[in-house]
Amino acid sequence: MPEKKHRVEVFFDDEEYAILEELSGGSKWSLEKIVYDTVFRTHLTEESSKRHAAICWILSQEPFDLESEWNEMKEWLAKDWAWKMMKSYGPEQEENQ
Repeated sequence: MPEKKHRVEVFFDDEEYAILEELSGGSKWSLEKIVYDTVFRTHLTEESSKRHAAICWILSQEPFDLESEWNEMKEWLAKDWAWKMMKSYGPEQEENQ
């Protein structure tokens, strides 16, 4: 694994920080690990590259009324994301540490 050489500083308001502390308190992961893992899974994986390519392809197609379709799309995306997150924090969590 390549050596990590760069640091990013992120600011959260009190409410956001409390949510992150609650998440880290219920797991073996530190708050920093949760933030890093979330950024990595969202933007730096092969799967996220495929999602990005799919979105670019969709946007390159015939125009459609995004506003009228947005609520249905948002619900579908939220369910898909929630399912993946639940699976990712499953019983294998201790093994992936």
